[in-house]
Amino acid sequence: MKRIIVAGGGHGGIAAAALLAEKGFEVTVYERHKREDMGYDWTDIFNHNCLKAAGVPMPDDDKYEIKGDVVFYGPSQKTEFVQRSPKNQPEIKMERKDIYNHLIAHAEEKGVKFEYECSILSALLAGDRVVGINTDRGAFYADMVIDACGCDSPVRKTLPDCCGIQKGTNDFEKFYIYRAFFNRKEKDTVENAFKLTLFFNNIRGISWVTTEDEYTDVLVGRFTPFTKKEANETIAAMREKNPAIGKKILRGGSFAQIPVRQNLSILVSDGYAAVGDSAFMAIPLIGSGIANAIYAGAILADVIANDETETYSAETLWDYQKRYFKEHGTGCAMLACFKNFLVKTEPESLDNIFDYGIDKLRGSLSRTKKIKDNATLKDVLEILLHARSLLTDKAAGKELGEAAKKMAKLLSITSQMPKEYSRNEVIKWAQKYNRIFDV
Repeated sequence: MKRIIVAGGGHGGIAAAALLAEKGFEVTVYERHKREDMGYDWTDIFNHNCLKAAGVPMPDDDKYEIKGDVVFYGPSQKTEFVQRSPKNQPEIKMERKDIYNHLIAHAEEKGVKFEYECSILSALLAGDRVVGINTDRGAFYADMVIDACGCDSPVRKTLPDCCGIQKGTNDFEKFYIYRAFFNRKEKDTVENAFKLTLFFNNIRGISWVTTEDEYTDVLVGRFTPFTKKEANETIAAMREKNPAIGKKILRGGSFAQIPVRQNLSILVSDGYAAVGDSAFMAIPLIGSGIANAIYAGAILADVIANDETETYSAETLWDYQKRYFKEHGTGCAMLACFKNFLVKTEPESLDNIFDYGIDKLRGSLSRTKKIKDNATLKDVLEILLHARSLLTDKAAGKELGEAAKKMAKLLSITSQMPKEYSRNEVIKWAQKYNRIFDV
């Protein structure tokens, strides 16, 4: 029986573990937290179709609710842009701990073993092949290691340089967030329940407030670390425009880091594959990565299970990379280009986009072209180029034009991904891919 180690209890790693255990593999997940500490004390939104893709049943109806509309604002909060939820909304909102409870129970039912309170220190290597993990409990060997340790994975950071896999992050590729659930102070009707502001108080980042019946969910996010004092000052300013935000913290009140960048250019090596935040699979604009991680876990499990050579080498795992990029990775990389445009945009320019550009863009698109649910990446690129022609802010228009050019180049580069794994060719390709995202 082939042995698989899942390093870290990420969502994608657990999804892959369940599928592989069902197919007869011996699978163990090693996680540094206690079981009861798995998952932040807050809610998350994700596309539930990923569960079906990974063979996971839908949770009970009382464990989730359908995501509503999101209202976006620029720094001045003068103009709003409403993202309407479709009739058959695939995105649901769940408590993070309930998501973990659901995935872990499913995995245990399939035969996955979990080892908690086990800190992973590094990859265990034989030459340049990953053969296991080093932990505070000792070394554990396996035929294959799935890295689900998160964006600061100690496994990925200790891979041999010759593998060509990025070990860390650059500026503006991680998001630092503070999130707390406050009591709801006012009971009057709130017109927009979910409000998200870009560059609140002219600081690069996002802030949101979601007003529920009994609480207000408040998030402050920035591209650089900040203090609890700074978070409280921002929340106090948010409270002035959102009187429903009370002063009593009901839960949360903690910091976290999430990746907001394109996924790794190389996802695999001999005996190794990265999934979820370890591979930076979050959506770059908002940091949500649960669905992408679970989709990736399902793809990876299928590739491993169908490796007739049973070597789990970079050559046989390469199909995982190709399939993930085709189905999800390239689209997220496109959004990373747009995120990098926003990072360089001045607050005044961003306000101009909201105040003068969005309505014109919306009206023009409704007359010229309807963007359907199955819009291609080229459709998105066309929208951005059209948006550039409508903007009155020349500086922002120039930057948006540069972002569109990078997206066009990105589409070309991803289409040239090597069909077969050759380390030299893959590293050459990865260098081209990585250069696209220099800010």
